[in-house]
Amino acid sequence: STDKQEHDANSDPNDPIWSGTTAALDHRWSFNGTLLDSVGGVTATIVDPDSNPAAGGTGVLTASDVTLGGGARATSAYVQLGAGGLLAGRKTPVTIELWATQTAVQNWARIFDFGSGATEYLFMSWTRGTVLGQDQVRWLDNVNAQADDKGAPYSSGIPYHIVMTLEPRKGTSGTTRVTWHVARADSPLLGAARWSFDTANTMLFLNDTVDLLGRSQYAADNTASAKYDEFRIWNGILSPRERESYHTAGPDVVQLVDTDLDGLPDAWEMHHFQDLDETGTGDPDLDGVPNSDELAAGSDPDLAASKPSDLDADGLSDSWELRYFSNLAASPAADPDGDGETNLTEQANGSAPNHRASNSTDSDADALPDAWELTHFSTLAHNGGSDPDGDGFGNLQELEAGTLPANVSSRPAGTAVKLVPLDDGDHATSDFGYAGPSAINSVAFVRSSIKTVGDQQFITWYGRHQFDAAGAFNNTIWIGRRTLGSSKWEIFRHPSFTANNIADGHDVISYGIDGDGYMHVSWGMHGDAFHYSKSTTPVTGTGPIVLGPDTTMTGMESTVTYPQFLKLPDGNLLFVFREVASGNGDTYVNRYSIATRKWTNVHGSATTRNPFIKGTGWTPNYNAYVNMPQLGGADGDDLILTWCWRYEPVGGDSPAGQDGYQTNNHMNFARSPDAGLTWNRFDGTPYSLPVTRDLEISAANRAEIIVPIPEGSSLINQASTCLDSNGNPVTCTWWAPQSQTGNHRRQYQVVFRDDNGTPQTADDTWQTRTVSNRTTDPTGTRYAEDHVRDLGRPIVVSDDEDRIIVAYRDNQSTASLTNGVTNGLTIVHSLPKAQDPHRLVWIQFDLTSENLGNYEPIIDNELWDRERQLHFLYQPAEGQGYVSPGNTASRFSVLEWDAAAYFSHLPQPSISMSADKSSMTITCPSQPSWSYRLWSSTDLENWSMVETRAGTGQPLVFVQAANSGESRRFWRIELKEGGF
Repeated sequence: STDKQEHDANSDPNDPIWSGTTAALDHRWSFNGTLLDSVGGVTATIVDPDSNPAAGGTGVLTASDVTLGGGARATSAYVQLGAGGLLAGRKTPVTIELWATQTAVQNWARIFDFGSGATEYLFMSWTRGTVLGQDQVRWLDNVNAQADDKGAPYSSGIPYHIVMTLEPRKGTSGTTRVTWHVARADSPLLGAARWSFDTANTMLFLNDTVDLLGRSQYAADNTASAKYDEFRIWNGILSPRERESYHTAGPDVVQLVDTDLDGLPDAWEMHHFQDLDETGTGDPDLDGVPNSDELAAGSDPDLAASKPSDLDADGLSDSWELRYFSNLAASPAADPDGDGETNLTEQANGSAPNHRASNSTDSDADALPDAWELTHFSTLAHNGGSDPDGDGFGNLQELEAGTLPANVSSRPAGTAVKLVPLDDGDHATSDFGYAGPSAINSVAFVRSSIKTVGDQQFITWYGRHQFDAAGAFNNTIWIGRRTLGSSKWEIFRHPSFTANNIADGHDVISYGIDGDGYMHVSWGMHGDAFHYSKSTTPVTGTGPIVLGPDTTMTGMESTVTYPQFLKLPDGNLLFVFREVASGNGDTYVNRYSIATRKWTNVHGSATTRNPFIKGTGWTPNYNAYVNMPQLGGADGDDLILTWCWRYEPVGGDSPAGQDGYQTNNHMNFARSPDAGLTWNRFDGTPYSLPVTRDLEISAANRAEIIVPIPEGSSLINQASTCLDSNGNPVTCTWWAPQSQTGNHRRQYQVVFRDDNGTPQTADDTWQTRTVSNRTTDPTGTRYAEDHVRDLGRPIVVSDDEDRIIVAYRDNQSTASLTNGVTNGLTIVHSLPKAQDPHRLVWIQFDLTSENLGNYEPIIDNELWDRERQLHFLYQPAEGQGYVSPGNTASRFSVLEWDAAAYFSHLPQPSISMSADKSSMTITCPSQPSWSYRLWSSTDLENWSMVETRAGTGQPLVFVQAANSGESRRFWRIELKEGGF
C-alpha cells in the first residue's frame, strides 16, 4: 500500500504486514490447551473470584477451548486477558474476532467486557436479562452508545463467529464507528454487518483496566455459561475477503492455504465448490463477477443473485441497505417506515425507507412536494427555508400561501418574516422536536437556546422523531449549527442527555459559549439532579460538536432550576441559577474563567458557596424570580437584574393567603458593577449581601422595590428584560393591573425608567405601561396555576432609536381561537423615544397568525445586539387547541424578522400609465402598522390629499384618473409609523 492508502486506512506505514488493505494480527488466544497469546505474548488467566471451585461456575481449559460454567458473578470463574489495556490509547482501527458458544442462558451474560467498572466499558452480551432472543452492544464512557437485539438470538449450544470493528474518525462528524458481524460458525458466509453505530467515545480515552471474557462489570449480572474457542485482536480492519476467508477456515487457522496458487484459498474453494478446480477468473454462477472479486467482496460465487453490490441477493443494493439500516436484514417487500411504499419502491424512487416523510411525492422530506419543486425550480436542491426569489419568505411559506417561490412580486401577506425549518439535508433523518404541553423547548426564561457567534448560529432543543416513537435520539439534546443566511443545518444528536422530566417545562436546555468557543450546557432540572456538560472541543468552525460528561461546576450545585448563562466581554461566563424550590429558594451566580477553565462561586470559596439573594431560612420563606439578567455598563460587565418574589406555595406561607403564582409580588431592582460580586440599588447605594425581601437581616439587605405589585395580581414570574440607551432595565411581563378593584384580567405590562424629558436624574421615575388590550379573560376570574400557559411570557428589546419592542403569544382559549383570534406572535412597539419620550403610544400587529399552542418566544440576543435582527426559536407546542401532528413532535424552526429594515422602512413607489392613457397606477411597498397617504399636485407647491391607506405587507396600488388637458401632475406618498 502507498503512504496515501495507509493514511486513508489508518494503518501503520512502518509495519510491512499491516497495510491499507490487510490487517495485522496483534493478539491471539487459541485456548488449545494453553492460555498464552501466541502473537502478543499476553497471557490470559482463568479467575475464580472467590477462590472456591465448589461454589459457582468453574472455568476449565481443554485441548480445544475454555469452558465457563457460569452463574453468580461473585462466585463464577471467568477469563481475564492479560493485565488490561488491550484497547486503551489506540488511535487507529481495531478488529476484535472470536469464536464462542453460549451453553446456557445467564442474566445479562457477557460475550466480552472491556473497561474499568460500571461507568466505563465496551461490551457485547449474549442476552439482555435472561431473554435468549435479545442482546446488547454498548459503549459507555464519555457518552453512552448502544444497540439492542442486533446480534441475537445466540442459540444455546451453537458456535458463533463474531467480528467487531472499531474505526476512529470513520463515523459522522469524525466520531468512532462500531460495526459488528455475527453468523453461525457453520454458515456459508459471515455476511454483511449486523449493525453499526457512531459514538463520540474513543479508544484513546478508554481505560480498559480489565479485559474480560464472560464476566460483566456490573455486580448484579451473571457470568456467562460459554465456551471460547479462539479470541483475536487485529491492528486494522479485516477486509471482506479476510473476514469471509477466516470464517470459512474457522478457528485455529490464520494462515490461508492456497495449494494450487490460483488466489483462492483452498478452504474457500472446498466450501463453495467441493473441489479445487475453479480459478480466480472463473465465473461459475454466470453473474459477470469473477471468483476473485466474489472472494474479495464476500459474495457467494455459486449464486448469481449474490454479487459484490448485493451480497444477500435480495435485489436491494448493499450500500443502500447499509445507508438506511446499517445492516443487510431489510426485506425488499417490507415497509419499515409505514409510508405505503416497499423498500424496493423506495430504492427505485430515491426516497428514504426509514422515514415516512420521505416517499415518492416528497423524496427529500423537506415538506415541499417534488412536483412543486420541479415545476418552480427544475431541481430539488432548495429546501423549505431557502428563499430563491429574495422576497423575505421561505419556500415552505410560499407553498402554504399558494404564492410563486421564484417570483419576487408574488409573496405571502404580512411583513416579510422568513421561516427556516431545521433541516440537515438528510432525507433519512427527522429534525423535529418534542412538542408536548410543557413546551419545554420554547419557554422564554431559558434565555440561551439560540445564539450567534461570529457568522454561525447555534440552537439547542430536545429532539424527537416526526413519526418514530422508538427513535434512537427521542427526547435527547440536539444541537443545530448553521452559517447565518443558510437554510442548511448541521445537527448533532446526543445519545443520552435528556430532561429529568420531559413533561416539565422547567427542565429546559440553556447554554453559553465562552470566549474560546467551548459550549457549556445545563439542562433538565427542576430542583433535582444537576446536569452540566462542556463540549470537548470548540464548537465554532466546522468540527463536530461533542459534549463531555455530565458533571458538576463547583461540585456544590444540587437542586438547581432556571439555569442562565451570560458571556462577559473578556470571554468568561456567568451562570445565574436558583437552588432549592419555588417559594423557598436562593439565587447564586457562578463564574467560569477561560484562563483556568474552572468554575467558582462568586460569593464563596473552593469549599463553600453563598447566595447573593436569599429566600430560605426565614418565616415566611420565599424566592426571587429573575427577569432575564442583562449585562451592560461602560465596560459591559454590569450585571443588571429585576425580579419578583414568590412565597412557598405549600405550607400557607403567603401573608395574603394566596397560592402558586398568585403569591408573586413586587418588582425589584439591583445592579452589580463588577459582574455579580457587589450589588447596588438604582441610586448607587450598596446592598449588604445577601439581598432579602424584608428586614430579615437589616435595611441594608432589603430589596429595592421599583413597582409595588401585591399578591393576588396574577403576576407571572421569569419574564423578560432588556436595557435602554441609558443602560436602564426595561422589563416586560404580565399581571392584572386592576386586580385590587376586582378586575383580574391579565395584561402585558412594560416597566421602564422615565427620564421625564430632562437630562437630570432627580425627576426620573419608574413607569408602567399596559401594552395589550386582552378582552377574553373574564374580569371576575382570578386564574390559578393551571392557567399560566394561557398567555406566554413575552420578550422585550430596545433598538438604536430607543423603541421598546415586545413580542408575545397571548391568546388563551380554544373558544377565542374559533372566534377568529390568532395565537401567533404579536409585536407591540413604542415610537422612537425622541418622538414619544413618555412611551404613551403603542403600536400592535401580528407577526404570525398560526396557532402556536403553549409556545413562548425565545430570541437570539447576541444577533439582536449586533445587527438588530430578531431571530426567534419557533415551534408550536400542544395546548390552546393546537395538537401536534404525530408522535408528540412538531417542526422546529428559526423565524427571521429583519426588524432594523422594518423600522427604517423607506419604500420606493413606482408609477405607470395605462395603455389608453386614461389612468395612472402608483404602486408602493407597505408594512403592517404603517400608514400611507397619497398626495397630488400640479405645481409641486400646492398639494391635495388624495387617499390614506393602512399597510398590509403587500404593495398598495393607487389608481388615479389622468385628467384630460393637464400637461403634468405629481404624486407623493407620505408614510407614518403607527398610522396617521
